[in-house]
Amino acid sequence: MPETGQPFGQYTSPTNHHHPWHLQFVQEIIASLYHGDAYLIKRTFPKKFMTDMIQNVHKYCLEKPPEFYKMLEGSPDFHRMIDIETGKKYSVDSCKHSCYFYHWNGDPLNLFETINYSWRVLKQLMGLDYNQYEKNTPKDGVVDRIQVVRYPPQIGYLEPHTDPYQHQRLIFSGYPSKRGVDYQGGGFYLIGAGDRIIEIEDQIDVGDSLVCYATVYHGVAPSDRDIEPDWTKSDGRWFLSMFSNASDARTVRYTAAPVKLSVPGVIPIQALEVERS
Repeated sequence: MPETGQPFGQYTSPTNHHHPWHLQFVQEIIASLYHGDAYLIKRTFPKKFMTDMIQNVHKYCLEKPPEFYKMLEGSPDFHRMIDIETGKKYSVDSCKHSCYFYHWNGDPLNLFETINYSWRVLKQLMGLDYNQYEKNTPKDGVVDRIQVVRYPPQIGYLEPHTDPYQHQRLIFSGYPSKRGVDYQGGGFYLIGAGDRIIEIEDQIDVGDSLVCYATVYHGVAPSDRDIEPDWTKSDGRWFLSMFSNASDARTVRYTAAPVKLSVPGVIPIQALEVERS
């Protein structure tokens, strides 16, 4: 169980009148999340917001060179093409094109206002103030970061893993694209008892979000396995992540951790070949 922060789910809100049914609902949700349940929340974000975000982020990536910056004071927004070999330098193996956005850079793509509307509710459920970390910069130790991700066809993936719970106890993920429409096969999965893959992608529509405890095993399997990857395109599977990260100003940082399981079909052949070489 987490050892830091406020008790999970305790919060004070000017609109909270502590109705018995309200408290019972919160307690039931908290118990369910601790148990390892995941919730797909329909229509969290407007569909137009998500489709505009893909277009704007893609344009942003075409206009700016890929870069990398640690989470230190003054870090700009940036994007990075994380190929299979580069992805193996991170705490969790992956292949993706990630764009990173912070509050202190003026929100050039107008992401934070719409996203914070829902993120603040989740923060309260986690026992935080509704606007916790929003004004933080890296020197404060924990910062909010939005990550918009495109997983390139055939090779895009994220190996099974858990996320750190010390500063944000719940995963909060948004879905800007839909399987069967924007891409075929693969995508997000959960792992249940006995290393069983739990498929939820067919239930996801553009604008939905998923919430579960950070230590639930999960990952992303490659999609569109018959399409050659092209890092400059905007097709395929996109993903939206909202997370409160330990900055690089901390000497001790909690990060995601891989889970080594025997789960077939979730790692691209190219990544397995790199491991063997």
